[in-house]
Amino acid sequence: MTSTQAPSAFSLEGKTILVTGASSGIGRATAVLCSDMGAKVVLTGRDQPRLDETLASMFGEGHEIRVADLTNMVARNALVDSLPAIDGCAFCAGAAELVPVRMMSERHFAAMMDINFTAPVMLTQRLLYRKKLRDHASLVYVTAITDRSSPVASAMYSSAKGALTAFSRTVALEHAKQGIRSNCVSPGYVDTPMLTKLKNTVLAVEKLDLTPLGSVAASDVANAMVYLLSPASRWVTRSALVIDGGLSLPMR
Repeated sequence: MTSTQAPSAFSLEGKTILVTGASSGIGRATAVLCSDMGAKVVLTGRDQPRLDETLASMFGEGHEIRVADLTNMVARNALVDSLPAIDGCAFCAGAAELVPVRMMSERHFAAMMDINFTAPVMLTQRLLYRKKLRDHASLVYVTAITDRSSPVASAMYSSAKGALTAFSRTVALEHAKQGIRSNCVSPGYVDTPMLTKLKNTVLAVEKLDLTPLGSVAASDVANAMVYLLSPASRWVTRSALVIDGGLSLPMR
């Protein structure tokens, strides 16, 4: 496919971007938009066929797929070791499962923390340790408005996203001398396969019609991801950009 022309401030021309969770939802939309903005994209996820589908939708050439389970230390480290130097990473992999506190188990605790917190944190650590991030690289983490609103049955998911937000801010301070920026995109309810699963629970349904501007599309979140990856946001760091269609306004 032939890319459309991008405004220079938002262009990712000449940059290499790693996108996690690129097999669907926000990750797929981010990978496609990064390619449209001129980036060479490294796609990673656990599902080869779905990563192939993402790749088929992308613009330009030179993109690569790395199949990896980021909750597995060996796979995570092998992924990093195989990478070229990169200019940014979009941490889009995640999962949500609603469980009331009284019904929580250690399995649920581990599952929510492993994919939503431990995986992106230790991937970041490895990227830094192996010096895979170029100076002025941008790290963008997908969190969620639940890290502040903490709705019913979301205790561990909300906790993991809140912890990831705090981690992102610390990374931004520690690596400011290298010009490395670290930010979060904090979506509300986004029309993705993960939301489809949540719609089947009574606890989630009552919230879905409360967004003043309507449901958020994965492409809307991708726009924010690319903004934070691009030179247009070069003075933005330690921030969390809320994209929720006004859902969280009464919470502030």
